[in-house]
Amino acid sequence: MSTLLTEVDHVLRRGFAPGAKVHPTGFASLDATLTGGFRSGELILVGGPAGNGKTTMGFQFARNAVAAGGSALVLSYEHDAHTLLERLISMEAMESLEGAGAEDDFGISNAADVHSVRRALERGSGGAPLESLLGGLPGGLEAHASLARYGDRLHIHESSGATTTLDEVRRIVREVTAASGTAPLVLVDYLQKVPVPGAAEEERTTIVVEGLKDLALEVGAPLIAISAADKEALVSGHRMRTHDLRGTSSLAYEADVVLILSDKLDVVSRDHLVYDLGNMQRFRDWTVLTVEKNRHGRGHVELEFAKDFEHGRFHTRGNEVKERLIDERVFTT
Repeated sequence: MSTLLTEVDHVLRRGFAPGAKVHPTGFASLDATLTGGFRSGELILVGGPAGNGKTTMGFQFARNAVAAGGSALVLSYEHDAHTLLERLISMEAMESLEGAGAEDDFGISNAADVHSVRRALERGSGGAPLESLLGGLPGGLEAHASLARYGDRLHIHESSGATTTLDEVRRIVREVTAASGTAPLVLVDYLQKVPVPGAAEEERTTIVVEGLKDLALEVGAPLIAISAADKEALVSGHRMRTHDLRGTSSLAYEADVVLILSDKLDVVSRDHLVYDLGNMQRFRDWTVLTVEKNRHGRGHVELEFAKDFEHGRFHTRGNEVKERLIDERVFTT
């Protein structure tokens, strides 16, 4: 302990902070719940049913980190780099028009959506540069400028469920850390895709989650891992919890933060649907993010964020959920 006290004192005297580095998520209400954001050395799990935006939110965490001046590494087992680029261009187009006030109270603008960006890239420009091609899309030039500003700090690795093993993940993270001089925020999409030759599924999950936690501590970076759900959890009326993540109990033990995404319509109390049918459409437009575990702040906090999947993102202005939510919904006829 005396040695540790001396080390901390030495760091302070050099003008540095000896505590963990905090990486804001860019979602204000989530950052408030996490007392600032994700911390260096933390393992963060993001789970939820398919189609609820796990990859979207994880990628937005990475984007927000580099937009704020940091660095990020995305290991994508699900999507190729071009697919992520399309989302990023649309996201930045929307961000730029929002910043200019070109939206109404519902966050609607004419920024190029993901499909428009995809069509433009598939059609090509007849030899003109990318900047010229994007210039024909609403917000495209602004998106190009944003990407050029932080592009060298956002690293995307097209990972493979056959070859990008845990050892390879370690090598890539260490390589990016050494090259940039600082540990990046790391996103693994998704955890159950990381191969461990010769291991059964539960053993593989345990090995991977323990290895990712050790890596986060080693390099001093927050490591976000998207997690798949057990098939048994993907049934109507069931609200996902940490124990529904596919794998072993090590997922809950090793993680410092667990975030579960749910479609608001699926988890809101039936009372809010019976007495106001108009709520059904409104709730479809929102995702509930439950902070199931949080080592450095409040847990079991339920936040809501509006979906903007057309532009590959969520609206970052969120609130605590006011409606009553349920664990299980039983429908009767």
